[in-house]
Amino acid sequence: LTKHTDTFDLHGYSLNEANIKIKELIKNSYNNGIKKLVIVTGKGLHSKNESDPYISKNLGILKHSVPEFIKSDNELMSKINNIEEANIEDGGSGAFYIHLKKRKDR
Repeated sequence: LTKHTDTFDLHGYSLNEANIKIKELIKNSYNNGIKKLVIVTGKGLHSKNESDPYISKNLGILKHSVPEFIKSDNELMSKINNIEEANIEDGGSGAFYIHLKKRKDR
């Protein structure tokens, strides 16, 4: 039985690491027939960390830049139906979904 959804948490990744990871994840998931990825970036708003701009800012950056990175990559977009903000129970604005296309077996 193949699972159709996979979740990945990008907390603690730098932007560059997150982009590399996401590219790998989309390719592998597509090849394995996974239909939906839940990508958790965090909202970037943690009251404790407001004094540390890097922590909160970086999470906010991932939330916007990871989807942008994916959209700018034609190879990745050819495997994706759409990207959308997650439902509240999956993290709301601190997460997003990637809906993958069904692989056309060669």
